[in-house]
Amino acid sequence: MGWNARGLCLGLVCALACVSVVAPNSYLLSILTSPFVQPDNKVWLFAISGRRKPFQFLNDIGEIEGFNVDLIKEVCEVAGKDCKMVLSEFTECTFTSRNINYPGRGLMAGWFDACPGYAISVDRLSAFDFTLPFVQNDATFAVAPGNPSGFDPSAEDFSSFVLTHLTGAYTNAACLRRLHKTFGDIIIARDLPEAKALLLNGTAQAIFSPRSAIPDLEVLPDHVICSEGGAGMMVKKGSPLPDWWNPAFRSYFRSGRFHSLCRRDGRKYNRTINCV
Repeated sequence: MGWNARGLCLGLVCALACVSVVAPNSYLLSILTSPFVQPDNKVWLFAISGRRKPFQFLNDIGEIEGFNVDLIKEVCEVAGKDCKMVLSEFTECTFTSRNINYPGRGLMAGWFDACPGYAISVDRLSAFDFTLPFVQNDATFAVAPGNPSGFDPSAEDFSSFVLTHLTGAYTNAACLRRLHKTFGDIIIARDLPEAKALLLNGTAQAIFSPRSAIPDLEVLPDHVICSEGGAGMMVKKGSPLPDWWNPAFRSYFRSGRFHSLCRRDGRKYNRTINCV
C-alpha cells in the first residue's frame, strides 16, 4: 500500500473515531448550538416605546431617557453586558386579540431581547418569562370628567358599562375575572388617544389601566392589583436574559444603589417611582 493510500485510511480511521466519541455527546452539541446560548460579545437590546414618562420616553431633542433606561445601564454595567435601547412600538412586545394577550412580533422574532417595565401577571406568565420585579404597580379606572355615567369601581357588576383598555395591557378581562367582577363589553383600544376618545364621545364609560393620571380624564381613587409582585423585564420564553440580569440586579439592589437611583430619578423627572 502506498503512502497516499495509507494516509487516506488513517484519515478515515481518525474520522470514525471522532464520530464515535462525539456521537454520545449529542446533547452537549445541541446545547452549544442552541439559539439561546449567547456569545460574550452579544449586544442585548431593550425595546423602548418612547411614550411612558418617567420610565422610557423621548426627550425634547429626541434622546431616549427615563428610569427604565437608567436602570438598564446600571444593571448591565454590574453584569458586564453590552446593552442598547431601541425604539419600538409597544405592540411589538404584546397585543390583545379577542380578550387574550399574545406575544408581539418583535419580541418573538428577536428584534430585541426584552421589554422593560412590564407587569408580571397570571395570563402573561403563559406567554412570557420575566426577570425579578423592580417596580410596584396597581391598576385604576379612569372616567370622563365628572364621571357622568356614575361608574363605581368598587361595584361587583360592571355589565351595564362599556369598558376599554389598551391592546396588550394586563388590566384586561382576565384581571377583571380574578377580581371577581362581572362585566359586559370591552373595547380594545390601539393606543391611549383612542381610549380617551372612546370615553369623551360616550362610547365607553371607563378605562381600565395601570396609570395613576391621564390628561383630560378623571382617575378614580380606587386601586386594584392585577400583577404578581410588580413589573420587570418581559422576555421571550426560554430567554437567557434573566440568568444574568437577576444576579446582577440582586447585587445592585443590595448595594443600596438601586434605591438611590429611585430617589434621584424621582427628583429628576418630578414623578413618584414606586420601586420594590
